[in-house]
Amino acid sequence: MTIGEKITKLRKDQNLTQEQFAEILKVSRQAVSKWERDEAYPDTEKLIRIGKIFDCSLDYLLKDEIEQMDVNLSAAKEDAGYDKLRAGVLTYLSFPPIFGWIVGIASLKFQISHMKNKLLIGLTIVGMLFSLACTVLMIAGALLGL
Repeated sequence: MTIGEKITKLRKDQNLTQEQFAEILKVSRQAVSKWERDEAYPDTEKLIRIGKIFDCSLDYLLKDEIEQMDVNLSAAKEDAGYDKLRAGVLTYLSFPPIFGWIVGIASLKFQISHMKNKLLIGLTIVGMLFSLACTVLMIAGALLGL
């Protein structure tokens, strides 16, 4: 399928006339007509805008061998958002202060129930407070984009 055939299909799928589509792209109706007849090609800027308007990739528009859009961009954007959240959680979990909390809580429970050593309990609490301060700094840095 040629770029012209793809533009025609995408435009018609959106119930747009050539004139309406041309108005959106700030080009003449004749330019759209030439694109659709494969007599001319949109410039790079217009191709990018067409991809955004129709929610399709430039690969789909430019490669004749690609007949169908294989990736739904809204699903890809949703996946990217999920990946960003997952990366943030994994980064936070891999950051040492979280280990301070996990180890501190486990240690504190063990020491209170078994050891009852006030010095060790005090040191564990100090370590947990230090982890809290590091966690607060890390969150502040993330919020400020540092």
